[in-house]
Amino acid sequence: AFGISIAIYSAICIAIFILFSWWRQRNLTRKFYAPKRWVFKMSEAEVIRCGGMDAAMYVKILEMGMKLFFFVSIIVLVIILPINITGTEVDKLMELGSTPEATSEFTYWLNSPSPSPSPEQSSSGQQTTDTTTTTAPEFYNTDIPPAPPGLVWWEYLPGVPDLPDPEVLLGANYSRYGWRYDSDFTSVSYSFTNLDKTTMANISDRSPRLWAHAVVVWMVTFFTFYVLWSYSKEALRLRTFYLLNQPPGAESHTVLVTDIPGVLFGTIPQRLDGTLLKFVPKGMKETAFKHVHDIKEAVGSQVAKHADVPIGKRVASKADLAAASKMSNFATELRDGKTVSEIVENEFRAVHRDDFRVAHMVYNTSELDPLVAEYEKRARVLEDLLDDYISKKRRSAKLKIKKMTVVGPTMGAWGREKYGLKPVKVEALQFLHDRLEQLKVEIEEQQVKARGKLFPSAFVTFNARLAQVGAVRSLMNEDLSTWRCQAAPRPSEIVWGNLGWRIWERAGRHLLMLAAFIALAFFFMIPVAAVQGLLTTNSLVGALQRIAILNAVLTSILPGLALKIFIALVPAIIMAMNRFAGMVSLSQMDLALTSRFFVFQVITVFFGSFIAGSFFNQFKQFIDDPGSIVTVLGTSAPQTAIFFMTYLLVQALLTQPLGIVRVVSLVIFWVKSKLAATARAKRRLWEDQEFRYGTVLPNDTIAILLGLTFSTICPLILPIAFLYFVAAYLVHKYSLVYVYKQPYQTGGKFWQSAFDQCIVGLVIFQLVMIGLLGIKKVIGPPIFIVPLPFLTLSLYFAAHARFWRPFEGLSLLSAGLLDKREKDAWENGTLQPPADKEIEERYLSPSFKFDTSNHEHLVGDALRMKAVLDGGSDDKLLGLEDTTDDEDDGSVTPASETPVDIESGSGASAPSQAPPRNVDLQEPKEVIAQ
Repeated sequence: AFGISIAIYSAICIAIFILFSWWRQRNLTRKFYAPKRWVFKMSEAEVIRCGGMDAAMYVKILEMGMKLFFFVSIIVLVIILPINITGTEVDKLMELGSTPEATSEFTYWLNSPSPSPSPEQSSSGQQTTDTTTTTAPEFYNTDIPPAPPGLVWWEYLPGVPDLPDPEVLLGANYSRYGWRYDSDFTSVSYSFTNLDKTTMANISDRSPRLWAHAVVVWMVTFFTFYVLWSYSKEALRLRTFYLLNQPPGAESHTVLVTDIPGVLFGTIPQRLDGTLLKFVPKGMKETAFKHVHDIKEAVGSQVAKHADVPIGKRVASKADLAAASKMSNFATELRDGKTVSEIVENEFRAVHRDDFRVAHMVYNTSELDPLVAEYEKRARVLEDLLDDYISKKRRSAKLKIKKMTVVGPTMGAWGREKYGLKPVKVEALQFLHDRLEQLKVEIEEQQVKARGKLFPSAFVTFNARLAQVGAVRSLMNEDLSTWRCQAAPRPSEIVWGNLGWRIWERAGRHLLMLAAFIALAFFFMIPVAAVQGLLTTNSLVGALQRIAILNAVLTSILPGLALKIFIALVPAIIMAMNRFAGMVSLSQMDLALTSRFFVFQVITVFFGSFIAGSFFNQFKQFIDDPGSIVTVLGTSAPQTAIFFMTYLLVQALLTQPLGIVRVVSLVIFWVKSKLAATARAKRRLWEDQEFRYGTVLPNDTIAILLGLTFSTICPLILPIAFLYFVAAYLVHKYSLVYVYKQPYQTGGKFWQSAFDQCIVGLVIFQLVMIGLLGIKKVIGPPIFIVPLPFLTLSLYFAAHARFWRPFEGLSLLSAGLLDKREKDAWENGTLQPPADKEIEERYLSPSFKFDTSNHEHLVGDALRMKAVLDGGSDDKLLGLEDTTDDEDDGSVTPASETPVDIESGSGASAPSQAPPRNVDLQEPKEVIAQ
């Protein structure tokens, strides 16, 4: 079955790549599969330029996987595979299975169907593909009248043969003997395939051959040490290059400050006030939380009154002074007429002096954001509608006025007054114009209100990198629950709604989501166990097991596919958990997904499948005889490796190749492109494709874990793991350069997660080998391996001590040198400093960046088009777009047919040269910010 499944997967894989090559040349799909050259010819510098530093780091991880399993395959296949194949244990067990153990003539149920009289009793024997454990049927009827006092009796069930008198059968010596059927009797026979002869199950207990497995574990471990250490150096080189090439004025000069004191939002009373406490009388709440209420009054009055008053011109009222007198230093400053923003400025100026540039307070925009989102959606629809009308007018095509159904109550008082309470059909152009005008008014009103609702967070931008590095790595205040600083994420990836939570709420939400994650992992054990049941139960394939192809599909292909489908549902759930936990950026959420998705797969895919695969068929036996666990593990655990081989096969020869053709995406894209009336709408479809490392990277590290863990148990898994990384390299390098865009750039920070997960895989490999060698009843080999987990942990701590701090950010010396070079470049005129307006607005919520000029232009075009539709003419409006129409050939056209430069993670184009391999962390002379 396994050989047939390999043939099926290989045929599918080859067909996919042939189809991909053919589709690249067809007009219909040529531009969808647009590469001009293959990925093997693409240098590291080009990957960085087109895909960003994260793409280059991810490609490095795939290269590491290929290198690791190529050389480990050579070592293990040369040494261990011949030893496993020449073993005799499987033959012995197969022979034992073909000639069952000697039993008496009264164990009638072993070689013939059980004579059990009822359906419930007819399934008392359990059949398995790995081992056949036949249990005794029911013999006696217990539902009978009680025996005379002092006696016990039973009645044979119908069909159960009577046992003869022992004296008659065995002689006079047994005249006082009696006997009955043993209801706990079991007969175990093993069923193997030739593939099992390649596994460790083919090595007999106490065999000296097991020393070879122990020695190879050392060899594999130390080669993995070498690979991990060398690629950690490469990762640090790329990370340093990324940090040294961040442009000024962006996140390289900014910190995020959370838990600012003196802001009511996020305090425990404020949070409780939104729960059942809202039904408590106001007077009682003010008495209970008088201190916080005074803070609210003082801060609220200052924010509301002084939002637009220049610094230094603000005067506090008597009420403010009275409320502020109840507070500490923060209150004292409020009493002096300062706003929260000014206090934040004073705190940082006291530490960083003239390096302080500007502080952007974060506001509660929960009521503003929905309006902005609706405006953007309506504006996009209006743009497409105008493009469609203009295109048809220019081509003198038949033009039908489009209408749309609107529901007034969904748009508030304005909608109810204008359109009533029932759905009505209106002209789309007029409605979109009117709705955008109304949204503009509502947005401007909410912007004013939002500036009076502070979040306890701010973005502080400095004039120098040195100040930013110092702020991130230092302690701002002795009270760790306030003034917490971290490196600022890119503005485009900030989750603005999560910036209002304080540390106590983040901690509580984190613990809640951790509990939910653990529950989710154990819940998913149910489908995992069901998948293993499909592998281990013959009852499903009973009549079909003689048909080789169907048997292969049911036992080797469907389980892996089913498990893959179950796992595909998990990332979206974990991302929702991360957002609820209060993470402040997309990159932070995705990095957390990288770790949690890996842990989830270790629990479910590895331990769940390993345990279920080993114990599923023997559950009753383990309940009745727990001591049998060791004996069964010695043979069933190595066989479980075959399941993981099929799982990796699904990934290597099916999932990865399908990722390059993206059949579903192609069909959806082609259909939507036909429905999209304009080039702008088609381009938007192309730009919507995103790549999330948190979903993909854990699959790669799980492949490393599985390949290492079963490398000496089932050596054939190693070539499959190597094949997995080859396929992943081809598919993902192509996709990262030509297909996907990244919603963020971490500068390769996920290498830290990849390294830690490889260490976890290495430790599991060593512990599993210690356990299995112990089960094989040898003493020396498992003891010989015992030091390896401790050496692996030593590597873990050594790598963290050597590489992790430089990974977090620039050193003070490097930051100072870059500041000096930038200052010299500005003075010489070779580099322009960032504009003041750009810096002042960079970390302002997008909901405040309403572009009035774009709005006026869009609604103006709508009015002009309305006049054209009413019979007028406007040559200037109809000449806005080029007359070339790309719809005639039916091709799917992306925004660009060649790789395009992306932002290097900071708002500037990535450098065109590869990171130098001699980057000096202390004196960055080779690379400067461009």
